[in-house]
Amino acid sequence: MIGRVLDTSALLVWSRRTSPFVDAVVWSRAQHSGYIVPLVITAPSLTAALAQLPDQAVPVLQALLGMEISVIDDLTPDSAPDVAAILRTAGPYAAEQLTAASVVHTAQRRGLPVITSNPFPLQALAAEVEIDLIP
Repeated sequence: MIGRVLDTSALLVWSRRTSPFVDAVVWSRAQHSGYIVPLVITAPSLTAALAQLPDQAVPVLQALLGMEISVIDDLTPDSAPDVAAILRTAGPYAAEQLTAASVVHTAQRRGLPVITSNPFPLQALAAEVEIDLIP
């Protein structure tokens, strides 16, 4: 289990350059030459991060997306039913939890931990999801 899934909070702190932990995770994966140690980013997490970032932080996020280690996990017609199954537990908050459900689905499907500063929405949907908490 060498890859990681980055949720919206991880993308935000990376883009704002406010977390030595996230920096270390990204750069440690980027240093592996010859093979890719992926950082997986769900399309909903990316969208939510872009919506919250000031314009000057967007190029930092785009730099991460341009790295060979970055893998975007799309929300597709094939993955939507599985994400929706996770999302059902959110009840009336389903729309607000779409990003968290996509992160949980990706982490479960790929067998990877999630880097986050806020594990509560993720664990409310799937208590067993492994978390790498941003200090």
